[in-house]
Amino acid sequence: MKMSKSIFILILGLMLSALCAFGQDTQATASVSSDSIGVQDQLRFTITVSGKDSGDAKPPGSLRPQGFKVVSGPSVGTQFQWINGRTSNSTSFAYILIPEREGQFTIDPVEVPVAGKIYKTQPIQVRVTSAPALRNPQPQRQFSPFDPFEDDNPPTQQSIGDAIIVRSELDKNSAYPGQQVTLTYRLYTQVQITGIQFQENPPLSGFWVEDIQIDKNPKATRQVINGREYQAFTIKKQALFANKTGRLQIPPSTFAISAATSGGFLGMFNRAETIYRKTQELSLEAKPLPEEGRPADFSNAVGSYTLNMDIDKKKVAAGEAVALHVKLEGRGNLKMIPDISLPAFPDFTIYSSKRADNVHPLEQDQIGGDKTWEYVIVPKNPGSQTIPSLSFSYFNAEKDKYETVATAPVTLDVVRGTDGTSSISSLSGSDKQEVTRRGTDINFIKLSAGKFEIKDEEPFYRKSWLYLIIAVPLLFNAGAFWYVRQQSRLAENMNLVRGRNARKKALNNLKTAEKQEKLAARNFYDFAASALSGYLADKFELAEIELTVDNLDRALSRISVPPEIMEETKACLRECDFGRFVSAAQSSEKMKSLSVRIRTNIDSLEKASTSTRPGEGSEPGITA
Repeated sequence: MKMSKSIFILILGLMLSALCAFGQDTQATASVSSDSIGVQDQLRFTITVSGKDSGDAKPPGSLRPQGFKVVSGPSVGTQFQWINGRTSNSTSFAYILIPEREGQFTIDPVEVPVAGKIYKTQPIQVRVTSAPALRNPQPQRQFSPFDPFEDDNPPTQQSIGDAIIVRSELDKNSAYPGQQVTLTYRLYTQVQITGIQFQENPPLSGFWVEDIQIDKNPKATRQVINGREYQAFTIKKQALFANKTGRLQIPPSTFAISAATSGGFLGMFNRAETIYRKTQELSLEAKPLPEEGRPADFSNAVGSYTLNMDIDKKKVAAGEAVALHVKLEGRGNLKMIPDISLPAFPDFTIYSSKRADNVHPLEQDQIGGDKTWEYVIVPKNPGSQTIPSLSFSYFNAEKDKYETVATAPVTLDVVRGTDGTSSISSLSGSDKQEVTRRGTDINFIKLSAGKFEIKDEEPFYRKSWLYLIIAVPLLFNAGAFWYVRQQSRLAENMNLVRGRNARKKALNNLKTAEKQEKLAARNFYDFAASALSGYLADKFELAEIELTVDNLDRALSRISVPPEIMEETKACLRECDFGRFVSAAQSSEKMKSLSVRIRTNIDSLEKASTSTRPGEGSEPGITA
């Protein structure tokens, strides 16, 4: 009798707790990791949906908080609690934000769709300052030193937030267009870094950009910032060349940094935490080049250069080709320099040139190298011919003046060609072939065909073995083509049969799930998930193990399924997964509602698939 009374009281308590959980009002709230952060810090913004319909919550469509940029999220989490006989469950959506500038900002209410209704979070005030936020040390508390997995957030000596800094800097505040300015990104850290990558690298408008290679394993240097010692690493370098004048902006870049933090028993077990850091915005004053002393042949080249010219032969015959090499060498962006104009060569015929650029970082990260041109010139007349001097003008930014370099004239000894023949050679370094002019270039035409002896023999094209040789490869190719086509048709028909039977099979599994409602809630969610995932696998030719969110989005997008149907499909799958673990909190009405939603969703997917695949109306036959 006492045992029966105890069981009755237990069942009554469970029913009352379930009714309490079912009666919870659904609400959406927002929270932040701190209401005051530094401009170099990151902010965790969390939207929490609690109440009986929290399992139906969907992430907000878009999040554009004023003064902040979203760099990560949403990461979805669910929570189920049973405290003193009362149950509660909630769903959260977490985002990582980084501030765009200093100031006081308000994160406006965010609309969250829950079970067909819209709930709004409350506004939140956040202040962004120039200095990192001060974090209060965590109070010490007792925990077991023998259980390294007891606490996911053990006490730490300092917060990782202000232990990592990323900065960008220019080696000059002003420069001329075409003058090199080096942009350097540096990482300052007090913790172990396991990885770093660009999260956002905006384009540098108004600049020609050349990357400077750095050591793949950079060495650390020690540097003190605000009284604290950091290890400094150079993580990226770029050479910038302004291509216009005025105040040019270099927008901030965002880095995703993986840092190892200590945790667990005596700090023996490290955890990886992703930290987002943004560099500050920089500006460069691009000054116009001076007008005073500007040469007439100036082509906007800036740097320091030398110019050389030579030929591959000193003595040639008239009409013979000579290779003229022109080489410009020095510091500066040679890629921005146009072709050097040749002066008039009245005694030579000039052919098109061949150009080659060899630009690379020199010492002290300065961009330079050489640029060469190769011309083909052919002397017209014998005698001592002179190739005139070439000149090139540039602006030397270090000396703040224009300079001109010139080559020395080159003398070529041209002799008369041999009687009756002359030749034109190709460029040096390649195989030379001569074009020879014959003494007589007209041949007589024969007026008679001569005598031909005709043998009484069967023509070659009438030989039977010839047709056999031709027929064998043709028959082989035709057979191979027929075999491949048959295999392709068979595969198409098997996939088509799976796709056409997908709905029927899914509805049968759904009926089996509905029969499990009264027996075991977990079995219902297992069969319901199998019905929907099996339909998706058969209909869209996916293996059930591949039914991840990314694969599902790509498969449904390929057939132009409306976004609301895609979201409903993922919501049903999430609710099935949720129900497997918290089935005690689910009511029979909730399971019936889910069954109706899955059935409706399958019908919607069927209509969308049929409307976008009109070619599947007739099933191709299989040839025996």
